[in-house]
Amino acid sequence: MYLDKEKLDRIQEEIYSSGKWAVEKQGDLHISLKEDKSVVTEVDITISHRILALIKSLFPDAAIISEEEITEEKDNPPYTFVLDPIDGTDVYSQGFPSFCIALGILDSNKEPVGAMIYAPRFGVGTDEGAFLRLDPEGELLLNGRKFTMKGDKKTVRQLAVSSTCIWKFDFTKYRGKARSLGCSILHILLPVLFPSIAASINEPSFIWDYAAAHAVIRSQGMDLFAPDGSRYVYSSSFLNRERSETPVYGGEKETVEELIKLCPQREL
Repeated sequence: MYLDKEKLDRIQEEIYSSGKWAVEKQGDLHISLKEDKSVVTEVDITISHRILALIKSLFPDAAIISEEEITEEKDNPPYTFVLDPIDGTDVYSQGFPSFCIALGILDSNKEPVGAMIYAPRFGVGTDEGAFLRLDPEGELLLNGRKFTMKGDKKTVRQLAVSSTCIWKFDFTKYRGKARSLGCSILHILLPVLFPSIAASINEPSFIWDYAAAHAVIRSQGMDLFAPDGSRYVYSSSFLNRERSETPVYGGEKETVEELIKLCPQREL
């Protein structure tokens, strides 16, 4: 299945429009809790409806996995779109800027190969926010321009961590800095976006918390790894909306191998 660029352009336009609308709504939200006590807002639901409807109309043969909606299962789809309408809903609901819309693309082997990620208030040296786009077999673009990763990724002087890592991992041997934003997608992306950040550690999460960012870091020679150092592979349960069996380390393979020694998972 070939993903037509003009159709992908239409999805980008919808994600961009939805991100701008999310910023407008951020100061006036109706917040509720799901069964698992996680936060959801009307913005999550509305954006999910808008983007899913467009994907279904443009790519009817593709499968879709979304955080906020149960979608039709398909056997052996050529591509699978994975949507998180607002990743970082908790921080979004509190007014923080570190949230994003994340759309990942998996190929027929369920490997992450494409992404559109829009963090409308998360500027990278700019006030226009950050829009990352990676078409399958294409080059990584940041705000429409070819992206070139910078910085030393061999030595972990700074890393990105999710909020619960402080008690799930042993940091006693680590002497660098840790950054936490409250958004899984951005945590995984930080080693690509910022020269001084070399790796990431993320708590066990769902496929929509990984897929889009996973595709991006793989395009830059990085990957996600389990605590035993093996490359993280999407299991059938993970693809079926269940939480990851393990946390993940993100970065270049040799860097992650060293990071696992520096910051091992605690025995809880």
